[in-house]
Amino acid sequence: MPAQPFDLYGFAASVYVRSVRLALEEKGLPYTLNEVDPFQPGGPPAWYRALHPFGKIPAFRDGGVELFESDAILRYLDAAYPEHPLTPADPPGIARMTQVMRVMDGYAYPAMIWTVFVMLAREREEGRLPLDDGLAQSRTVLEVLDRLMPRGSEFLVGNTLTLADTHALPMLIYFAETEPGRAMLADVPRLNGWLTRMRRRRSTIATRSPLEEWEGG
Repeated sequence: MPAQPFDLYGFAASVYVRSVRLALEEKGLPYTLNEVDPFQPGGPPAWYRALHPFGKIPAFRDGGVELFESDAILRYLDAAYPEHPLTPADPPGIARMTQVMRVMDGYAYPAMIWTVFVMLAREREEGRLPLDDGLAQSRTVLEVLDRLMPRGSEFLVGNTLTLADTHALPMLIYFAETEPGRAMLADVPRLNGWLTRMRRRRSTIATRSPLEEWEGG
């Protein structure tokens, strides 16, 4: 266990901040969430840019170790604090976990979050993609995740919770805040069942987003 709680910088509504928080909660590691809004007028304060030169979130401090980018933070946590590991022990499992995480970053995030969620749940006029394209790409993401999820497994890459689960969950929760998102998830029942189970976990409840309204079930 660390000598003192970690400092995590960001805001609770961010899917990437929540991804790190979920991992911290699952590993039982103490942390303090320091609120930083990168979208505030003028951007984040100068002191924060010393931690994250690109002004995005999250950033992280463990004593003398300072990191930014959620993937780097997650990998550090699992390597430095190996109790309750969130990385598979076998090479194929590691590869599958990484594949799911990259699918979420490269394809789910622009479609599910910055198109479908912001346009339909947050009522923005424009998204990263045209809405129809965002919906189509979101459906492909769900089909891929469902195909990659091993038959009979409880989690996305097997029977043990990994970073694939903690990374995908915040985006899929927001996607399920929209009516088309819920309808698409209903078409992939194994994945929808995973989402229902994950919503009940203590870590998910402890990190609930202030933008999360739909209770699921």
